[in-house]
Amino acid sequence: MTTSSLAHLYSKSACCAVPSAIREISKLVDLPEMKSLAGGWPDPAVFPAEDIRRIATEQLSKNADQVLQYGTTEGLVDLRRELAKLAGRRYGIKCTADHILLTHGAAQGMDLACRVMIDPDDVVLVGLPTYFGGTGSIMACCGELLGVEIDDDGINTHQVADHLRVLKNSGKRAKGIYVIPNFQNPTGATLSRKRRKHLIELAATYDLVIFEDDPYGDLRFEGDHLPSLMALDTAGRVIHMRSMSKTFAPGLRVAWIIGQADVVRKMVVAKQFVDVATNTLAQYILLEFISSGLLEKRIELNNQYYKRKRDFMLEQLETHFPAEVQWNRPAGGFFIFVKLPDAMDASELLTDAVKHNVAFVAGAPFFIDQSGKNTFRLSYSQSSEAVIEAAVAELGKLIKKRVIIKNA
Repeated sequence: MTTSSLAHLYSKSACCAVPSAIREISKLVDLPEMKSLAGGWPDPAVFPAEDIRRIATEQLSKNADQVLQYGTTEGLVDLRRELAKLAGRRYGIKCTADHILLTHGAAQGMDLACRVMIDPDDVVLVGLPTYFGGTGSIMACCGELLGVEIDDDGINTHQVADHLRVLKNSGKRAKGIYVIPNFQNPTGATLSRKRRKHLIELAATYDLVIFEDDPYGDLRFEGDHLPSLMALDTAGRVIHMRSMSKTFAPGLRVAWIIGQADVVRKMVVAKQFVDVATNTLAQYILLEFISSGLLEKRIELNNQYYKRKRDFMLEQLETHFPAEVQWNRPAGGFFIFVKLPDAMDASELLTDAVKHNVAFVAGAPFFIDQSGKNTFRLSYSQSSEAVIEAAVAELGKLIKKRVIIKNA
């Protein structure tokens, strides 16, 4: 085939889009000898495979003409009704089926929300650091990102207020805020109740939309659940995105959005030109899984399982990492965020670690301002305890060598 460059014809959206650092490192994770603490993926050991197999078999034997057919773009109405009840019961969100859209993963939800809400050069405030899947969707719509510090209580809303004031005075349009309120990726931080209320107030004052991305909210190991931003919102400014990948099965690619009916309708229209409809069979499987009470049981079992892994990784960090290194103790989710001494570069550490068959995710890609070079993310979700122990021990050795050189 003859080749010619079409780069000069690329759309502005294509030029704005950036690759995922995690997807790039996945090539390393696939190597059989690699001890990976990189991917924030669920452990297949907790997949409800037998339940899914049984439900799928029943659906195909009794209802094949429906479960193998195209579905509506909004999603199966019975499933949306069941999810509306779940939203009220677990998350304090009052909604109906008309407020819900089924999507192929939460990533598609964020993509559709940005297509509907973001114009080129609109400013969206995001965490420093934050998940680059969310920022990637904003950038793909040619939105402008503005970073706000993340600390132990989540995104710093006082800094948000300062930025919004400056933007307003400069005549620049701030359109929204992207936030992961629970066990944030990559820091594991949870947005405090006080800051949740403050964020809602700021959205009303400055006429903003809040993109609430909550894939980890069900994975709480200790402490009380905090109300979602949507549950606190009385003005309809929140677009709430939930994933079933962390509590059900990521390969089925079922997630859901809750929003005002008119906003959801706009996203439905956008989705019609992307993939027409979400996987019908997967929706029927999920409907039965929820309505029969299996999801609630699965969430409880998952939390017990991942809590043991979190505790084990924390023990290994205490054992193997030097005193010069800091890390958090998340109350849930999949991630522990590590901070090296300021002079150390986590990307250089990663290059060295890969030579020793250890992988993690360097922190810099999570920071839109190119800071965070001395940080990295560890995930305990997928790896066995043996892999966690060996990988953390190897990383500890590599870090200690750098500390000795730095102090020499």
